Amino acid sequence: HMSFEQRRNGLADPRELASRLRQRITFEQVEQTPDGAGGASRSFVDVATVWAEMQPYAPSLGGEGLVDGHLQSTITHRVLVRYREGITTAMRIRYAGRYFNIRVVINVNEANVLLELLAEEGVAS
Repeated sequence: HMSFEQRRNGLADPRELASRLRQRITFEQVEQTPDGAGGASRSFVDVATVWAEMQPYAPSLGGEGLVDGHLQSTITHRVLVRYREGITTAMRIRYAGRYFNIRVVINVNEANVLLELLAEEGVAS
């Protein structure tokens, strides 16, 4: 059984990648709508629905470290998706009626092939 890192780094075969991305997730972003009273209401709108590999995140032993300034303890899931422009930490993921706030976006090996997202389950603020 290969680790997440081994699978993430073994990207050569697109068929293998396709077989791993088995969950349908939807990226959502906040849309501000003027409320007519000088304020705005916030709602989430769909950006894209893609195939992904979602896994619970188990940080390495040895306490809480920082990942790009975020405590690892707040990260609950790792999500692997095909590379796409415009995915940011301002978005959230909807999967099976659950919501995941994107905390870190990593362009794996800076190869524009895969994105690894570190996310925290919960309601986006």
